[in-house]
Amino acid sequence: MITEKDIIKCESVFSDDRMHRFLWKRVWNKDKPMAAVVMLNPCHADNIIVDTTTALVVNNIARLEHYGGVEIVNLFSQLTPKLNFRWNSPAELNDTQNDSYIMKAAEECQLVILAWGKGADSNANIEGRAVEVINLLQKYKEKLFVISDETGRSGLHPLTPALRNGWVLEPFIPKENSPEQSTSDNNIVPAV
Repeated sequence: MITEKDIIKCESVFSDDRMHRFLWKRVWNKDKPMAAVVMLNPCHADNIIVDTTTALVVNNIARLEHYGGVEIVNLFSQLTPKLNFRWNSPAELNDTQNDSYIMKAAEECQLVILAWGKGADSNANIEGRAVEVINLLQKYKEKLFVISDETGRSGLHPLTPALRNGWVLEPFIPKENSPEQSTSDNNIVPAV
């Protein structure tokens, strides 16, 4: 019989009114480098409760075996199951402190995965915020990656069904710098 025991350090940073979450962090091996994942917006995960997205992120970062933990940050900081730009302006959905947590995660982590998915392709508010964050992260551009699946589709969100059991990471290539503007799945890059 084999008994395995681990201690996972959990940290979450919220606004005083708990309407915004700036950081969701798990560390399972402090001797390995950390990975950061930038997604769209936080749901209701905290130090105890996890949602499907945070569970999938932890599982897939752990499967990479090189990393000892993950820091999740988001384009928008408001805790909500779904962004609603009809009722909220982008400024209402994002606290002014959020950018400092994104930058701190990029500075501390060896890898930064841009994983907000394809929302920027069809929503100008998400696209505008994605551009802001990409500009913030310019000095870390060698650390920026996107998630792809085995078919070569890239710029995917962790909830994409094809990614449930493993990620393929590719360097982030800004759309204007891509070698070929093609609609084939092999050349899709995040719209930023």
